[in-house]
Amino acid sequence: MARIARTKLAVLTGTLLWAAFGAAALGQSLDARIRQLLTDPRLGDARTGVMVLDPQTGATLAAFNADEQFIPASNMKLLTSGAALAFLGADFTFRTELLFDPAAGDGRGRIVLKGSGDPALADPKLLAAMKLQVDDLLLAWADALRGAGLAPGAELVIDDRIFDREFVHPTWPVQQLNRWYCAEVSGLNFHTNLLTVYTEPQDEGRPPVLRTQPDAPWLNLRNKARSVKRGAQTAWASREQGANAITLYGDVRWASDPVEVALADNPSFVGRLLSERLASLGLAPASVRLAEPNENLAAGRAVHVVTTDLETILKRCNSDSYNLYAECLLKRMGSEMTGAPGSWSNGSALVRMVLLERLGAQAGQKILVADGSGMSRENRVTPRLLALWLESVIEDPKISDAFYTSLPVAAEEGTLRKRFGAGSLHNEVRAKTGYLTGVSAISGYCTDPATRRRVVFSIVTNDKPNKVSVRSVRDSEERIILMIDEWLSSQSPRAPAEGG
Repeated sequence: MARIARTKLAVLTGTLLWAAFGAAALGQSLDARIRQLLTDPRLGDARTGVMVLDPQTGATLAAFNADEQFIPASNMKLLTSGAALAFLGADFTFRTELLFDPAAGDGRGRIVLKGSGDPALADPKLLAAMKLQVDDLLLAWADALRGAGLAPGAELVIDDRIFDREFVHPTWPVQQLNRWYCAEVSGLNFHTNLLTVYTEPQDEGRPPVLRTQPDAPWLNLRNKARSVKRGAQTAWASREQGANAITLYGDVRWASDPVEVALADNPSFVGRLLSERLASLGLAPASVRLAEPNENLAAGRAVHVVTTDLETILKRCNSDSYNLYAECLLKRMGSEMTGAPGSWSNGSALVRMVLLERLGAQAGQKILVADGSGMSRENRVTPRLLALWLESVIEDPKISDAFYTSLPVAAEEGTLRKRFGAGSLHNEVRAKTGYLTGVSAISGYCTDPATRRRVVFSIVTNDKPNKVSVRSVRDSEERIILMIDEWLSSQSPRAPAEGG
C-alpha cells in the first residue's frame, strides 16, 4: 500500500510540475517557455537541442543547443527520404524483373530475377493490404515462366548487382543483427528479409509445432522452445552470424504471437525459394547462382514485372519507421548517381551532396551521414539543420506533398499512433520520431488546417542517463509541441494575439 501511495504521489508531483510550468509561462515567448520546460529535474543531465522555425516570416521562434551535434536516431530518415524525393523525383518507381531467355544457358534456357533494391517486394504488410500472400507472388513467377515455355533444367540467376553485397552496416550493433530493424540490405529484398516463425503449442513441456513464412523447409531451424499452459509467452529466435542456422527458444503458450528473425544472404534465399516453387511444378532448374560482378547477362524477355512507387516506399519509411526502406533508398540513390552498385559510401555521399545544394556549404560542417535509417550511432546532425531541411523540402512544390503525407499524423498513424492524447492538439502535427538507447528525437510540422500556415520543429535528446525514464523525455517532447501548437493557434486571425 505504501508503494502505491508513493507512486500516486510521484504522478501527482509530475502533474503539478507541468502545471507550474504552464502557469509560469503565460505571457512568455515560445523560446523562453521551452527553455524553462527543459530545466525540469526529471530530465536529469540529458542533453536536448531544439529548433523551431516559422517559414512564413522566416523567424526563429525558439533555439536551444540548436547548433550542437546530436545522434539523430530515426530522424535520419527525414534526410534520406527527402533527398530521395529531390534526387530521384516523386514519380520514381522500383522495378523488379523476371526475365527468360530460352536460348541461353547452353540452350537449356536462362531465368534471371533482376532486383532493383525494392524493399517492398513481398512485404507481408503490403501483400496483406492486397489480400495476397508470399506464395501468390512465387506462383505468379512460376506461372509466367511456364507460360513462356520454360522446361526443366534451365539456369536460374539472381541478379542483385544494383547494390553491393555489404548486407550489414559495419557500425550496427552486432548483438541485434537478427532483429527486424537490422534486416540485411540487398539488391534483391524479399518479405522484408525476415523469416516469420509461427508456433502452435502442444502438450505441456513438448516442443511447439512450427511453420514459417516464407515456407522454407530446407532451413536449419532448431526447436528448443517448449509448450506451456500458464505463464508468459517468451518465444524468441536467434540466428548464427552470417548463416541461416536459426534456433527458437522460450515458452509458447498460444499461437497468436509469431517470432521474426532477420535472414542472411537474402538473394541466395530468394533463389532457393523460386527454385523450390518451380520444382513443385516439375520445372526444377539445373542450377541456381548469383550473378558475377562483371558478368554480361543477355537481357531475355520480361515475363513478369513488379513495380513499387516512391510514395509507397516513403510511407513505410517515415510513418512505420522501417529501416530497410531507408537503407534501400540510400543505396539506390548511390547507384543512380554513380552507375556502380549502390553502397553506404556512395549513398551517404549523395545525401550529403543534396543537403549541401539545398542548405549551403555551411551544412557540411553540421552533418555526418553513416547510414540512411539512423540505426548507426555514427550519424550526427544539429536541430537547426533538421529544421532547415524540413523547411526546404516543404517549400519545394515538386516534392512537398509527397514528403508531408509520408509522415504520420499525431495520435492517429504509425509511430505517432500512441503519442499525444486524442483532441489534445488544435492543429495537425506530422512528425518523425527516433529512438536509440539514450537517444530520443521528434521533428516535423505543426500545420493550421484552416490557413495551412506551418511551424517547423526539431527536438533531439542525447546522453539520457539510465535513471531518467524514456517517458519523461517523451513527455517533454510532447509538451514542447503542445506549446508550438498553442503558439500557432494564437496566430490565427480568429484567435487573440499572444507573445512569442
